[in-house]
Amino acid sequence: MILSLAALMGATLCLNAQSFQEGFFLRHNNLAYQYNPAFVGDNNFLSVGQINYNVQNNVGAGSFLFPKNDVLVTGFHSAIPAEVFPGKLPENCRQQGDLNATIFAYGFHKANAFHTLELNVRGMYGLSVPRQAFEFLKKGTGSSAFDMGQFRVTGNLFAEVAYGYGRKLNDWLSVGARAKLLLPLYGQRFDISDLSVTANTEELSVNYKGNLYMTNRSGKMEIDEAGYVKPFKFSNKEKLGPWPAGAGLGLDLGMVATPVEGLTVSLSMLDLGGMYWYYGNRAASSGPLTFEGLENLTYEQLSADDLKSKLLDIGKEFLQVMRPVPKIDQWQWQALHLQANLGVKYEMPFYRRLAVGATGRYLGSQGLPYWEGRFGLEVNPWDWLDLTADIGTGSRGMVWGVAAAVRICRFRITAGMQNGFGGTIPYSSRPIEPNFKSLSFGLSYDL
Repeated sequence: MILSLAALMGATLCLNAQSFQEGFFLRHNNLAYQYNPAFVGDNNFLSVGQINYNVQNNVGAGSFLFPKNDVLVTGFHSAIPAEVFPGKLPENCRQQGDLNATIFAYGFHKANAFHTLELNVRGMYGLSVPRQAFEFLKKGTGSSAFDMGQFRVTGNLFAEVAYGYGRKLNDWLSVGARAKLLLPLYGQRFDISDLSVTANTEELSVNYKGNLYMTNRSGKMEIDEAGYVKPFKFSNKEKLGPWPAGAGLGLDLGMVATPVEGLTVSLSMLDLGGMYWYYGNRAASSGPLTFEGLENLTYEQLSADDLKSKLLDIGKEFLQVMRPVPKIDQWQWQALHLQANLGVKYEMPFYRRLAVGATGRYLGSQGLPYWEGRFGLEVNPWDWLDLTADIGTGSRGMVWGVAAAVRICRFRITAGMQNGFGGTIPYSSRPIEPNFKSLSFGLSYDL
């Protein structure tokens, strides 16, 4: 039903996990080099698992839900005027993200430097839906023309093999870098551009341009007798290449300074670079297309199941008129989501186990850039326990975070979370307001 699309835009988690922000404050975080490669670890370690999972979008569930007679109704309710919903939505409702799972990491001291080797699996995705799409579903066939612009859905998964080098140049300055070999595994991109819709009670006419890019080792998409693609049906007669589905390089750079006792200043740039993807499956189509049987197409006039069924039928028709295209643009460049971090921390001279500080970061991307600044507090009451909390604001509103690091014998466990203010829908994790959400967990062993 349409609420699934609303929930997707207003509440679905989005991944943006280049680094664990609270890890800057934790004193005994073995994987602090992922935040800044200039951090030189206190000891050799082996890590067998670290997951960073972050989320952001530019609309929240509150953009779709409104109070009416002591109950919540969706913006599609007839009592909600069009200037309120979807009139106040951004022009493009977007979400995007990254996932970073460290499968294996090894850090060791050698020749006055700190070296790290690691294998990561990472994913990135993005979704963009124009506001006009919700306006069309609000007004239905009661209005004739809609210029929707562009829909886009992207997603990929890739492996990362990284080598890091950190070195203390003197008593107060350290520098570091991580070089990363990127190996694309699976990716897809589907976009519809120049989309315009004309509707009446009898039919829906759509003019558009559509493109589909997909990597898949199961083979080439099957083509029917008329020359159209059979959606998501593949032939084993022709394997796709190359394998992995492309290649790329990434680079992290960092500097850590301790100009006076107790003061730490960190500056890092992460994920400089990107990948070339080979899309062995490539198809395109263009309109116009005409769909019948759309009388009384509005959310309230159709049941949720009926509307969902009609929208799925339209989606299938889009795919069924796609044709394979010549192999002229199957190689596509995709940049990583660049991240810039700045951190300052000061240990209290009267109690060195207590520190205060601030962090700032910028996440760059074409679709949904993000920035934030926070103030943080860290306490290390015993050698085996670190605790930190922070609060701040950014391009998605107010945000807070907490984290802890616990040492049990030679094992170190780190965990943390970030979230925005504004609350969530009861019995769900869907945020009312646009925000940035993050979960992190790691396990390492001191050698």
